[in-house]
Amino acid sequence: MPAEPPATAAPALSEGLPVRVSAQKLDALLARSGELRVAGLRMEGRVESLEAVNEELSQLRQRLKGPEALVARRLETRLAQLGRALAADRRTLLQASGGLDEEVRRARTLPFAEGCAGLERGARDLARAAGKQVRLDVVGGALELDRSLLQGLREPLLHLMRNAVSHGLETPEERLAAGKPEEGRVVLSARLRGGRVQVVVEDDGRGLHLESIRHKARERGLPVLDDAGDVRLIFMPGLSTASTVTNVSGRGVGLDVVRSQVEALRGNVDVSFRPGQGTRFVMDVPLTLSTLRVLLVMVTGQTFAVASESVERLVRLEPGDVRRVEGRQLWAGPDALVPLATLSEVLGLPASAPRPHPSALVLGAGELHAVLGVDEIVAEQEVLIRGLGARIRRARHVSGVAVLPDGRVAPLLNAPSLVRAAEGRTTAAGLFPAPVAASARLRVLLADDSMTTRALEQSILEAAGYQVLVCSDGQEAWERLQREGADVLVSDVEMPRMDGFSLTEAVRGSPRFGRLPVVLVTARSTPEDKARGLQVGASAYLVKSAFDQTHLLETLRQLL
Repeated sequence: MPAEPPATAAPALSEGLPVRVSAQKLDALLARSGELRVAGLRMEGRVESLEAVNEELSQLRQRLKGPEALVARRLETRLAQLGRALAADRRTLLQASGGLDEEVRRARTLPFAEGCAGLERGARDLARAAGKQVRLDVVGGALELDRSLLQGLREPLLHLMRNAVSHGLETPEERLAAGKPEEGRVVLSARLRGGRVQVVVEDDGRGLHLESIRHKARERGLPVLDDAGDVRLIFMPGLSTASTVTNVSGRGVGLDVVRSQVEALRGNVDVSFRPGQGTRFVMDVPLTLSTLRVLLVMVTGQTFAVASESVERLVRLEPGDVRRVEGRQLWAGPDALVPLATLSEVLGLPASAPRPHPSALVLGAGELHAVLGVDEIVAEQEVLIRGLGARIRRARHVSGVAVLPDGRVAPLLNAPSLVRAAEGRTTAAGLFPAPVAASARLRVLLADDSMTTRALEQSILEAAGYQVLVCSDGQEAWERLQREGADVLVSDVEMPRMDGFSLTEAVRGSPRFGRLPVVLVTARSTPEDKARGLQVGASAYLVKSAFDQTHLLETLRQLL
């Protein structure tokens, strides 16, 4: 029998072999990973609901006797097991979806230098046509950014490069006369700042002519403030200081487009300059465009989302905090007077009923700020972001749609657009109700070391009619309780000097405050933490991951 031929080994697959994947497929994969992440967040609420049912069953069991109590105990045990299993599945899902999300994002990234490809040649051609010399440098070119973000920044970068060469840089003769090198310089740079990207376009040219900008603005009937802020007028539609019209300047377009396109990326753009030394444009945009941490607010029965990073603080408006200056209504902040309006009037919605202490958001967009009154501050959540779609190319003050963990959707508001709209508006006289006789209010002592959480809970409690004493840690809360008293204590657990568990133990050990209701609101969600909280004497234990203002208010109503 002939010998068998030697077996041929299968060729080894190269692990480093590149694979081409279309951008559309990566976009679809990112959308699916975002939906998985939202599903994981939705499961947090399911876990809390199951635990609430188990607690109700435990209370029912205590009122039962005989065989019925045994049945209830078995059900309680099974529900507890199911709750632990669901919590474990939630953690697994969040870990898997988070890992998938990270891998997809990494596959979608490109170096910043690729987003600047072709701009150097375009700058040289434009300069040559204008009799100028230019060198374009890219700083931070190796920084990896999301492909969609780079694509969205492409047009703004092109406009700003053209603006720098056409308006900013001088001719070689002018530069030599000013003591500068003949060759002008334009620098494109990118750097990370937390969860955001700062993209800068700067030149070493003549800077901006502020008086010319003001003159053109007055001709168009735009408000001129005669201060440094007037430089931002160059972003207004149709405003151009070019003396002649060419294919790249004098048409009144470009910088308005830059602002619109950057804001479509949920970012903002600002400008500064030094006469005779150059101009600097700064575009600040989020690192990711698919998910976002938002603050949910209610206005005239509708829910809206505002990026948390745009909210500098939450405040309760008081009549004494409002000033009127030249017909404009302003909020007297700690450092400056800030334009004040209601979100309903900015959005063109019916005015809400006046409230004694209306809630408001202090929004920041670059150097600009505004205070917007809202009916209710609902919660802070991570949401999935979707675009408006091709049929709705541009909705006023709306940059996208936020998909909430429970499946509902809310318009994502454009913070820079809201800030600009608030300037110059006068809020209706009905912002505050007519004065009424003072009445006794229940006093809540609130302790939390997180300024954002503290402000959110204070806003919710004061809107419900409570008088709130705010403390930044447990020791301060204990001292104020002994000094001023309270009807209920709402406290975080993890705080400096004295944590929430120790604070609760101190309250329970006090002859004066031993029966004071204590509500712990904390990020600690394990059964062991909850058991310890109740063991030291907490009247109620609420988890921040599933925080809902209705839970807090209903808990207080039952305790008081």
